[in-house]
Amino acid sequence: MKKITNALISVYDKEGLEVFARGLLEERISIISTGGTAKILGKAGITTTKVEDITNFPEILDGRVKTLNPTIHGGILAIRENKKHMEVLESLKIPQVDLVVVNLYPFEEIREKSCGDEDKIIEGIDIGGSTLIRAAAKNFRDVIVVVDPNDYQEILSQIKQKRLDLSFRKELAKKAFQHTCYYDGAVSDYFLNCKNGIDHFRINEGLDSESILLHLKKIKQLKYGENPHQKANVYVNLRNNTVPTILENQIQGGEISFNNLLDIETAYRCANEIEEKCCVIVKHNNPCGAAIGESPSQAFFHAKACDPISFFGGVVAFNYEIGYELAEIITTYFLEAVIAPSIDSRAATIFQKKKNLKVFSHKDSLENTFHDLDIKKVNGLFLAQEPDSSELGKAFFNPCKDIKSVTSTPPSTQQIKDANFAWHIAKYVKSNAVVLCKNQKTIGIGAGQMSRIDATKIAIQKAIHNKFDLSDAVAASDAFFPFKDNIEEIAKSGASCIIQPGGSIKDGEVVAAAEKLGLSMILTKVRHFRH
Repeated sequence: MKKITNALISVYDKEGLEVFARGLLEERISIISTGGTAKILGKAGITTTKVEDITNFPEILDGRVKTLNPTIHGGILAIRENKKHMEVLESLKIPQVDLVVVNLYPFEEIREKSCGDEDKIIEGIDIGGSTLIRAAAKNFRDVIVVVDPNDYQEILSQIKQKRLDLSFRKELAKKAFQHTCYYDGAVSDYFLNCKNGIDHFRINEGLDSESILLHLKKIKQLKYGENPHQKANVYVNLRNNTVPTILENQIQGGEISFNNLLDIETAYRCANEIEEKCCVIVKHNNPCGAAIGESPSQAFFHAKACDPISFFGGVVAFNYEIGYELAEIITTYFLEAVIAPSIDSRAATIFQKKKNLKVFSHKDSLENTFHDLDIKKVNGLFLAQEPDSSELGKAFFNPCKDIKSVTSTPPSTQQIKDANFAWHIAKYVKSNAVVLCKNQKTIGIGAGQMSRIDATKIAIQKAIHNKFDLSDAVAASDAFFPFKDNIEEIAKSGASCIIQPGGSIKDGEVVAAAEKLGLSMILTKVRHFRH
């Protein structure tokens, strides 16, 4: 191991600093530090040399310039095996800096707390620290760079054992550049989203921007991905780094899985875009039951009744608080996860009976996500689109207004309510999707079929199998019906109202079939494909 003579420490986060510094001194490593760090260490009785004593130049411009000096950076960047470099250090009396310990101003935190004060935000941009990190990381063969307090113990251990080999130095350099890259991304995000002096924090520029900042930070390693042979992690985009995540709001249960997260997202959003008390059950990322009820337990039982077989081992979401009675009911079934905006204390106690049941108390503003882009990776390309938000649907189809049928048969008041509910659930069902609904509860769902007629038949078959009365039920289709055969199947089942986008070249034939069969047909002019 190369000898470590001097360590430069300049940190914002002082966690673990005193123990680390004492450990360096025990190894006869001298410490050079900046003003704030020097004060903290001095109070702890740890002797340091101030940077200004090395540079013979004071900190200036309210601390903006401290370490930006050739005496510091020369000591970091000199290649030890380069004879000319070492001669320069000797002639200019520049001390070698062999260990650089730096972490940066918390820009994202400063930005959020600034309340839009641009002066405070700009002062939260760390220049000297970033430069030190980059310099040390570039010269990793000769200099150890440390940006994470969690690495202090391992660094000390390796120093004591004289094991700081090149591969470990390179890993630290990689981590350092990832750290500055993320930091630069956070600063870039501010400038991308600041217009006319207003900071549009966490609001995506959308598709009008020529570039999209997508910088992900790992927050959790999962047991595995969709299947046990696939590795998987959870990351957070820096623009949402301060928003509480579902992972932080788990009350109980085992390790959350990749598939759990997908199902929870679908169930939670589907339920919480509805104003009335609603329960949504999801299995394999498809709603298998949903209902609005007069009571929490009624909504739950009606949602479960839609597909009591698929319900087993599913994820259940509510858009209202779970109380004691509902918790008692839920714990009589095998479920993977339950999520609601809040769980009362008595309900939380009841859930403890099922130790493996994952329970989440999570309340998130859906408005935050309506501005984000939906991004998918396809064969090395990235596809970006605006989200299929509930706001978009309401812009074209508002149940509060009079809904008109394109046939001579008008929908009843109840059918209007059911059409609105079925249409919303269809948005979350994988395409091709057909949803049957009656009295604001799903009674049959056909999901993910290659042909729409198969989706229609499956929805009807499920409703009949579970002994639902389909008379006057509503059928919702996420996209247009290409042929009249779907209409004929729906009419044969007893359902008498259809809600669909329209837009097929055979709309005339489809509407004519509905007219002939005495059905109401509502056209939304909005499609809800979900792949």
